[in-house]
This record gives sequence, C-alpha cells and structure tokens, in this order.
Amino acid sequence: MQPAPDSRTLLLERNPPMDEPGDHDPRNGLPPMTRKEVFQLGAQRVSDALRLAGGLAAERVLDRLGPHVQRPPGALEEIDFLLACTRCGQCVEACPAAAILNLGPEAGLAAGTPFLDPNRYRPCVACEDAPCMPACPTGALEVMSIADTVMGLAVLDTETCYAWQGSICRLCSRACPYPDEAIVLDEEGRPWIDPRSCIGCGRCVAACPTTPVSLHVEPAPRAS
Repeated sequence: MQPAPDSRTLLLERNPPMDEPGDHDPRNGLPPMTRKEVFQLGAQRVSDALRLAGGLAAERVLDRLGPHVQRPPGALEEIDFLLACTRCGQCVEACPAAAILNLGPEAGLAAGTPFLDPNRYRPCVACEDAPCMPACPTGALEVMSIADTVMGLAVLDTETCYAWQGSICRLCSRACPYPDEAIVLDEEGRPWIDPRSCIGCGRCVAACPTTPVSLHVEPAPRAS
C-alpha cells in the first residue's frame, strides 16, 4: 500500500497550470476569464501553493512555480517576489526602454509577472533613477541604487569574442554602465567580467557584434 501524500506533494495537483485567457470552463459554465483575471488568479495560486509546500526545499518549490527568468531591478528573492507581485504591470509601463515584459499564461503560476530577457529582447538600460522600482506598489521591487541591484551576470565566450581572438573591439566595455568595473579590459584589450560589479543589465549583449553573440546574461539565482 502506498503512503498517503502529504500536503507538500499536492502542490501541483491542487494548483494546476492556468488556462489561456478566454478559455471557457464547461464544468462551471462561467464566461471566459480576461487576461488580467488570469494573472490575478495566478498570484493567489502562488500564495496557496507556497502555503501547501510547507518545508519543501525552496528550489524545488520554485521549480514548480514557474520558469527561471531574469527579474527587473530591485526584485526580491523569487518566492518573496512571487508573493508580493500583484501582476499590475506598473513596472512594465514605467520602463523607458520597454525592456520589462510580462510572462504569458504558459508560465503557469508565474504568469503575468515581469521579467527581462536581454539575450533575446531589449536590455535594461540601467537608468540612474530606475523608475520601475518606485513604480511597484507592493515592494516586490525594492527601491535601491541601480548599482546595487543584481539582475543577473554577463558571461563571455572567449572563443568567439573578437578581442580574445586578436582583433580590436571594445564595444561591450563602451556599452557597459560601469566600464572598468563590471567589464575590465586587460593589457591586451581583452574584456573580463567582474561578478562583483556586473548587475546583469545586458547592455553588453546588445552591443556585441559577433555572430553568434559572444555574451549572454544568466539570471540571478532564485534562492540564496
């Protein structure tokens, strides 16, 4: 006889993936949900799922809550962020670079939450005033100096980097908001990423001229 599952193992069973906006549920005869309603439901389901998870390891919980993505500047640790974020979209509207996007319904319980993807879309431009952070009404994005944020870490492929292959190229260093700190050039003009200063904005990725691009940003860890 198999033992009865405890509440932690019921995390997904009781919180299945959300339907696409507009889906009609024949079981209850209710009209289709709007996109906003779907996202708001996701926020409630995150809270319910975490309550059920109890002492389940944080990383295992996060794996069930949604994809590992890069969050906007000032984001709390992922579990706290998912609980605090109401999917209001105010940070998205506040971003002058249109770099902050919303996850779609395919993200499950993280649907509607804001994210960045400088590897495919626009990078964070590291505004000095960072209007996205004060725009957040719940503190899911903590207001701080943009230099103190940790959105991710740039990773360099020296095998394809022009400077590392003997050519002259300093475009990533010029694009970096913290040249000589986050991206340091050695005596031969080759770039090095200093993880102590890199905030993961992705401006270097956008500036890289190689094909394929020699830089990418890895999202910050979801749990410390």
